[in-house]
Amino acid sequence: MKVRKTIPLWLAGAALVAVTGCSDPDQGPAEEAGEQVDQAMEQAREEMQEAGEAAGEMTQEARERVEDMIDEPGPAEEAGETMDEAVEAAKEEMEQAAEKARETMEDN
Repeated sequence: MKVRKTIPLWLAGAALVAVTGCSDPDQGPAEEAGEQVDQAMEQAREEMQEAGEAAGEMTQEARERVEDMIDEPGPAEEAGETMDEAVEAAKEEMEQAAEKARETMEDN
């Protein structure tokens, strides 16, 4: 019977030795908990920084897409430029025709 009563004590003692044997003998439980909090905070800071950098990259990509949409001429602008060129060409042809008509009238 004495053996059955002492087994839980031996197990508890072994667990205590295992737990305390793995830690720094100069640190108490509060210091260990503080280190764990510090590590968790550092990891959270790094993850937040990475998330911020990713958001910045996404914002830059969106800005570049909008700038491309603004800078590149659309179909309406291209059509307008084509019409401007056609009007200018017609104007030049009419001026040339008028000049030829004047020359013909002067010759006659």
